Amino acid sequence: MSDPQSNNPSGFFEVINKSTLAMSKKAAGAGVIGLVGFAAILAVAGIFFITENYFIAMLGVSLGLLVYATGSEIGKLMLSSMTVFFSSRHLTPKAAQLQQTLAALEEVLTLRRDRDGELRVGPVDKGARVRLPDNPLVRDLVTVQERKKAFDYAEYIVHSYYVECQELYDHAAANLDFVSGAMPLFGLMGTVLGLISMFDSLGSVVTVEAIAPQLALALKCTLYGVLYSAGYKINATRFGQRLKALDYDYDTLCRALKVNFENDAVIEVQK
Repeated sequence: MSDPQSNNPSGFFEVINKSTLAMSKKAAGAGVIGLVGFAAILAVAGIFFITENYFIAMLGVSLGLLVYATGSEIGKLMLSSMTVFFSSRHLTPKAAQLQQTLAALEEVLTLRRDRDGELRVGPVDKGARVRLPDNPLVRDLVTVQERKKAFDYAEYIVHSYYVECQELYDHAAANLDFVSGAMPLFGLMGTVLGLISMFDSLGSVVTVEAIAPQLALALKCTLYGVLYSAGYKINATRFGQRLKALDYDYDTLCRALKVNFENDAVIEVQK
């Protein structure tokens, strides 16, 4: 009989390399990079603010806050945001494999929802053979059955595929929510500066031409702060929606696998 380890190229059952769990110097310096990047971008935004390019100035402030929150990971966050916003794909291969495996199981087990929203499974014969796409998750599940493990162990493996993408979505949404919450405050700061400047210029003779620039500063800063806040909030919401879809896929896949194990169905990899 062949060793199950040789049929598990995904490496899930291999001994975890301790070096992968150690905090890298790059990760440790992310906070410093974020702080320095925030200060640099804020200085550039200040130049645009002085030259009355308020839209660009507030954009710079928002990017500075994003750099402060993410450090050197800002490029990854922006790429992830574009992927989530303009496509339906998951951000990690493991999440895509989970979705692919679920789609195959839904077809084999005829999964469906009843009127009450409860998940129903079509009749499954004892010892039936279930052929699933060739991917690391399916190979891990095959290894679980070969080692005579219970459903709880299969659920643990599926959770390891799910949690990686879940953490990524949560982290991205939290960073975008942080910028969304901070931008109105910076807009309010610009508004206060504009009002202070306007009151300082008041004299015995007040004309519209004299106070218009300061009033424009106050109103534009408030407007742009709210606009950028809304944009980041919308993007964060997309991550939240994608996370809910991932949660649904994970729960459904666990339910389908439980039916498989209860009926002693044999999972096979499609050739």
